Amino acid sequence: MIKFDYLQPKTLKSALILLEKHGDDARAIAGGTSLLIMMRQRLLLPKVVVSLAEIPKFDRISYSAKNGLTIGAGARHRDIELSPEIKQHYPLLHETFHKVAQPRIRNMGTVGGNLAAGDPLTDPGASLIALDAEVVLTSRKAERVMKLDQFFVDYYQTALNPGELLSEIRVPPPTRAHWAHIKFTPRSIEDFATVGVALTLRVQNGLCEDLRLGLNSVASTIVHATKAENVLRGREVTDARLQEFGAVAATEVDPMDDNRGSAEYKREMVKVLVTRAAREALAR
Repeated sequence: MIKFDYLQPKTLKSALILLEKHGDDARAIAGGTSLLIMMRQRLLLPKVVVSLAEIPKFDRISYSAKNGLTIGAGARHRDIELSPEIKQHYPLLHETFHKVAQPRIRNMGTVGGNLAAGDPLTDPGASLIALDAEVVLTSRKAERVMKLDQFFVDYYQTALNPGELLSEIRVPPPTRAHWAHIKFTPRSIEDFATVGVALTLRVQNGLCEDLRLGLNSVASTIVHATKAENVLRGREVTDARLQEFGAVAATEVDPMDDNRGSAEYKREMVKVLVTRAAREALAR
């Protein structure tokens, strides 16, 4: 492990002051399941690590019918998986977080750290995009609110500026949409997905009123497949249109060859799994 100074502020304000003071030499740590691996591999070499563990209410989860869901960035995957309100009102999130790695990781890793790492292989971002989530980015001087699908910039790159923290995630109130989540991996479910699909779909009298489709593990960022959404939005849902929905989604991804499959294979799986996810959602 590299050498670094470890600072443990007691308030969010103090943490932001430290991050601003040390600039590019500093990194925030919550669960550490991503950061410590990157440090061991010498992908990140911070001189200062600022712990968020002692910040009050940084892991809070709150829900109201009017305002929807607010998740503190320090909430652990396991907290989200086991939250009764999330299980009742946002079953897509309950299903997604249940599939993240295995319990030891879920008991340590935080949702804020997961999103801020910008890893396109992880599952939560796609499901949060499918739920039209926003992130709150906080610095010592200001606060920004941004749609999550605009937050991911490139491979391991996000819209976070130096001195900023992702402080919370906001999800709108439930819309009675049907949903589906498919994490396709030929190995253990604890592994990263070869292709991940998260979908919300609202249908009335055979017409698709609205939908959102998030995809992970198929590009340099987590993907919001807007072109595919336009195939169904405002139109009658038919078998032919569901096939087109999957085919168009496959044109919006840019996967790479790796030990989980070739780029061509992943595109084909996007086509198949997006159509399958829509059918699963409709069956609910």
